[in-house]
Amino acid sequence: MAPADPSHYDVLGVDRRASAVEVRKAYLRLAREHHPDFHTNDLASTRAANEREMQRINQAWEVLGDAELRRAYDERWGSEQGVEQRRRPGAASYDFRPVDDGPDVDYAALLDDTPVVGTSVSRVAQVVPAVLFLVGSALFVVGAIVQLAALVAFGIIVAVVGLLGFVVTPAMAIARSLQAERDP
Repeated sequence: MAPADPSHYDVLGVDRRASAVEVRKAYLRLAREHHPDFHTNDLASTRAANEREMQRINQAWEVLGDAELRRAYDERWGSEQGVEQRRRPGAASYDFRPVDDGPDVDYAALLDDTPVVGTSVSRVAQVVPAVLFLVGSALFVVGAIVQLAALVAFGIIVAVVGLLGFVVTPAMAIARSLQAERDP
């Protein structure tokens, strides 16, 4: 793509940080506006211009409508344009840090000096839900084999508590992130 050509974002009239939903809305709005079927009674030149514009819109949607193609396009476009592809300094990062290795880990260095908000959770908080789920499942199976209803019920309870842990652990990371964002 030549630097003078408009980007796919320009064609759809959206910002580079636009969500997938915003990109889709822009595509649909422009498709309704420029689709040749809506210009059947126009002059041939107007119809041809709308066909060309619709081709550009479809090209942009083909790339920006697919998450992988969009990511690759952003990387390529940024390098061709000389645009630095970094987050704004001080912007909150909701990247989940799966392990809390303590204060000695320099996450900012791992993310190109992007400040990291405290989103990590301890290893125990990550392992306990998996262990509970596995133990609960084992208790359920053993209880079913020996036909002991109390063991089956206890296994179900332990497994459900383990599954809830899979929801609570990321929620803890998000809560820590939001708290760290509010605290200077």
